[in-house]
Amino acid sequence: MSITRVTMLEFFTEEDLVNCEESYLKIREEAFPSAELIVNLRTGPTSAMSLAVYPSFESAAGNLEARQKWHESLKSTLKETFYYEGKVTFIHNKNAN
Repeated sequence: MSITRVTMLEFFTEEDLVNCEESYLKIREEAFPSAELIVNLRTGPTSAMSLAVYPSFESAAGNLEARQKWHESLKSTLKETFYYEGKVTFIHNKNAN
């Protein structure tokens, strides 16, 4: 059963958000190796949302320590962050093979 983690992030400045995006690209592969799909999007000049799909709750939980460590490195730039997790009930990808 696939699950999704949706993370909301609010930064103090637009520059903080840009720095977070750059940092994420550097740590993503090592910190979130079991993610099957990741979609990051800006929801405003200082806010972002990340949607990550994992094959199971266990695989998603396996990266919580690395996730926390990365979030700690952003602590001074993050105004607020929280996440939701839940079972995937539908995915449509028009471009999937």
